[in-house]
Amino acid sequence: MALFVFVCVALSACSGKQGHVEVIDLSDSTEWRDGDIALRCGWGMESRAVTANGRSAYSHVGLIHYDSINRIWEIIHAVPGEDDPEYLKAEPLSVFYNKERAKCGAWLRVDCSDSIARQAVQYAQRKVNEHILFDNDYLLEDTTRLYCTELIWHSFLISGIDASGGNRHSVPQFICAEEECIFPSDLEKSKTTLYVKPFKFKLL
Repeated sequence: MALFVFVCVALSACSGKQGHVEVIDLSDSTEWRDGDIALRCGWGMESRAVTANGRSAYSHVGLIHYDSINRIWEIIHAVPGEDDPEYLKAEPLSVFYNKERAKCGAWLRVDCSDSIARQAVQYAQRKVNEHILFDNDYLLEDTTRLYCTELIWHSFLISGIDASGGNRHSVPQFICAEEECIFPSDLEKSKTTLYVKPFKFKLL
């Protein structure tokens, strides 16, 4: 059981509703741009383990993108356990922050130009179109599969921006041969992060 919890700590997305149902207030969406980063935390034990070990309120991340055709905001992300096969996906903000999956959320801006942020989104979209699978081996140097924070990292790294600021969390070799991973908190605390703004969640 302890090993299972640690694997989840190492970067799985969180779901499994418990407690009160909440709804997100998205009134600040006028401030967003393509390439901002969405953070969320779910209701389950795995989510609590991730936030405790990462010393953060959040356990999962994705890239924010405005779909101008359908006129909705969507999140591009990599998550295990929600679909089979576990492809990267782009889904509406309302799905990403569904009450079954999220009890709190925030958005983060990387210190870069709008054009670089758009390039990050374009990279992530290509990975979705290529049907890239979730990286259960958590290998940063292998882009044939990607986990959530790894997707963010590579999306900005192509333009020379290290969105993690070089921050890493150590993990055992049986989880990852590289013995380190990027946690959501590594993005939050990065020197390249301008700010993190929590969403307002309301109890129903």
